[in-house]
This record gives sequence, structure tokens and C-alpha cells, in this order.
Amino acid sequence: MDFLCEHVVPRKKEGLYRFAKTAIIASWIIVPLFIILVCMALINIFELDFLWISLFFIPLFAWLGAKIGPITAAYGEVAYEYSISVGDMEFAKIYGDRFRRKWFCLKVSEMEVIAPYTGAYADKADNGTYDRIYKAISSFSAPNIYYGTWKDEDGKSCIVFFEMIPKSLKLCRSYNHNTVMSTLVVRDGTDRGE
Repeated sequence: MDFLCEHVVPRKKEGLYRFAKTAIIASWIIVPLFIILVCMALINIFELDFLWISLFFIPLFAWLGAKIGPITAAYGEVAYEYSISVGDMEFAKIYGDRFRRKWFCLKVSEMEVIAPYTGAYADKADNGTYDRIYKAISSFSAPNIYYGTWKDEDGKSCIVFFEMIPKSLKLCRSYNHNTVMSTLVVRDGTDRGE
């Protein structure tokens, strides 16, 4: 039996999130133009002879946009990764396939519930009160959404939504016997019960 499982799901482009990358790129054009126009307006209002000040901003913003713009645009595309290793479940966010940031980590054995987000189990998740809610799913319309609840080191009630795959379901079951088993739909569209 393998003792390591990793799974990555890109966030689905829906709602306002679909405009995130475009807004970041557009801000690198709109904000510098606005600052340059404000500088030129101030020069005209106060009749200053410092036109070179506003002209200085043009190459500065062009250089910043070329160097930092692509880096910040990566934050407009988010993917969620979780890995299960030796009983620990670690979640991370991956931005634009460039930057990986650790999000949080928990012990699978300390989770109170690991269940599919369907039927009566979904009602339990929706009716609970949680201090922290983590969504590590592509969309709530995705298949195989599971949730897990636990109390963190501060005693706060937490819930995480994630997309289960057969291998991670086996590992969750081996580290936490309260895991609710269900039939999972694998990527080729077939059902696979574990």
C-alpha cells in the first residue's frame, strides 16, 4: 500500500473569479496611466514647469509592468493541492503553476468527520457552525466532494471541502476509521467504489 497521495485541482473560472487575471493585468495599465494623468493635471493646475516629472513615470511603470506584471498575474489563477503522507493532510495553494504556498496542515486521525458532501452528510455540513471554512475544490458542482471537520490548536471548529480520489479515500480510511466510504467517479467517467 502506498503511504503518499497528492492531488491538485485548478479552481474553476466562474463568478467574479473569471475576471481576476484580466483585472490584475489591466491594473498594470490603468493605474500607471491614471497616475501620469494626475501628475500632468497637477502641473497644469499649479502652472509648474516640471513636465519631466510625469514623463519620468512612463519608463518606470513600463519597466515595473514588464518585470512584476507577469508575477502578479499568476495570482489570478489558483489551484489547490492536498497531500496525505504518514497521517498528515497538508493543503497548499498553487498560483499560476509558479508559486506554491502552504495553506494549512492537519492530522487525518484527529478529524471528527470525513464524509461525502451529498445527501444527509451535506445537510450536516451546511447546518454546522464553523469558525474557519476552507474550500480546496474546483467548484461545488465538481464530483467527489468530501468534507472534513476538526478542531484546530486554538479550539476553533474548522471544516475543509476537498475533492476525493480513490487513493486518498483509502488512505483516509486507514488513518481514520470514521471515514464514510462512497462510490467515486474517476476521471474517465466510470464509477469506482472503494
